[in-house]
Amino acid sequence: MKIGVIGGGSLGLLFAAYAAKAGGEVELYTRSGRQADRLEAEGIELQTGEENSSFTVAPERFAARPIAGFARPEAQDRWILLAVKQKDLSDELIDTLRAGIRSGDRLLCLQNGVGHLERLDASLPGIPVYAALTTEGARRLSDRSVFHAGRGVTSFGMPGRRIEGEAEKNLARLFEKAGLSMSASNEIETLIYRKLAINAVVNPLTAIWNVPNGGLLASQERLSLMRGVFDEIARVYAAAGIAGADGWWEEVLGVCRATAANRSSMLEDVSAGRETEAPWISGGVCELARRFGADAPLSGMLLRLVQGMRE
Repeated sequence: MKIGVIGGGSLGLLFAAYAAKAGGEVELYTRSGRQADRLEAEGIELQTGEENSSFTVAPERFAARPIAGFARPEAQDRWILLAVKQKDLSDELIDTLRAGIRSGDRLLCLQNGVGHLERLDASLPGIPVYAALTTEGARRLSDRSVFHAGRGVTSFGMPGRRIEGEAEKNLARLFEKAGLSMSASNEIETLIYRKLAINAVVNPLTAIWNVPNGGLLASQERLSLMRGVFDEIARVYAAAGIAGADGWWEEVLGVCRATAANRSSMLEDVSAGRETEAPWISGGVCELARRFGADAPLSGMLLRLVQGMRE
């Protein structure tokens, strides 16, 4: 199976390494030629923290190229895993995708937040665009090294459409063979909004308070604000006709416990002085509220606070 992975960050390296380990024909596209050259020379090092589980994918088992080299394969269809953050999904990158994608390709999107699927659908007519949600924990250690910080699951599907094809089953089998849990889902829209609710509580608050995920549970004051943000999101979802949100509070707490030592991607971005995904997470909640006549003052405040942390 031919797999194209766009993005040499934590998730890009993680999924490229496991796909190559399982025997996929992997092409990894990076932002810089320097990173691609190093990967081509040294391979991908994947550290797991588990005894006898770390490994290196040798350079001959995959190809690495700068994103400018993204091109249409001559014949074989492929899965393209878009593993960049939504803030990096620029018009230039979409133009590169449009130029290098072909009929028969399938695009699997690993972005947080909302809004990107509609944008990609409109930009890539005729190309199946899938949403993918993952709880795999990963942290990039260097241009060629990634730490698999926590085992999770990955679900993917197409909002508003049922998927029952062999292509989806084959993709899931490839990653299952390598040891990653992946499955197709016909409930992906519910999963998208559930993850948005969790991210819109956890990510901005960890970034503002400079704490790992478990640090949100350290005091009653923090829990109280978390609950206030969550209840606001549940009201917005009710106005939008999104069912089930009332039961997701325990999942927010469960994520904080299960990933207690993890630093959210938003905290990592703030710490490094980078742009964050807040406009598509807290901002996504605010946009949903605007569309359906609801109020989201707490989410708006968190968005402004996070945006204001970047000089």
